[in-house]
Amino acid sequence: MTTLAKGTAKSGAGKRAPAQVVYLYAISRMPERRVPAIAAEGVNGSSPVEAVRCDDVLCWISRVAKSDFADHIVERMDNLEWLSAAGLRHQRVVGEIAGKLPTVPARFATVFLNQASLEKHVDERRDAIHDAFARVADADEWGIKVFALAPPKLQPVKAASSGSEYLKRKAKMLQPRSRGKLEAELEAFVAALKDLAAADGPGGKASAGQPGLVWHGSFLVRRHDRKKLEATLLQYAKQWHDMRRIDCSGPWPPYSFVGEDV
Repeated sequence: MTTLAKGTAKSGAGKRAPAQVVYLYAISRMPERRVPAIAAEGVNGSSPVEAVRCDDVLCWISRVAKSDFADHIVERMDNLEWLSAAGLRHQRVVGEIAGKLPTVPARFATVFLNQASLEKHVDERRDAIHDAFARVADADEWGIKVFALAPPKLQPVKAASSGSEYLKRKAKMLQPRSRGKLEAELEAFVAALKDLAAADGPGGKASAGQPGLVWHGSFLVRRHDRKKLEATLLQYAKQWHDMRRIDCSGPWPPYSFVGEDV
């Protein structure tokens, strides 16, 4: 394994360096020319981001404290302030890499004891890694959520010529839209998204408890199909303007579509 590019690490003179592990951000294809430099700071806010060659791919890593990212990672992840800061730095590094090279992102807090164990991991999963490159090539992940809007306030019933006409008008105002029709509209929306996506998956569990959330999912969309995605979202946003709100986040590196074997 050969280190191809790295920044300048911060160190204290005369101090013994703490035990370190190898933190993996992503695996990318080998560039045809020079390996790009990554300006984003490392996941711990100090370690540089390095490009390490593993046979025919690049592994993007930082060398971080073993105590923080291995021995006590569970306790660290319970600290929401630490988790949000480290998670954001991870996202920025992966996003910058993905903007420069075809990339298979690693999940947050993927660590190896040393470079040798990383190299072994890559070698054992070589076929799965190359399958993942093919699956996510020129594509981004998009998160789509649909929220139910609060029903509009009832307007006063206009004066009617008779008591029976008044009751009919009021009943019509109180009558909800058919549940079957609402479900059919949502199914049509999801089907339209699946038709334009290269792959799709369910939304994460963390979002499931959001107030008003009626559906959420993730979609892998080829970059040349982005306008189709935007047109579909706009169409349904207009159609549902008084019933539902559509939230779209992205583009993201395709975390959800890498595969479990990578």
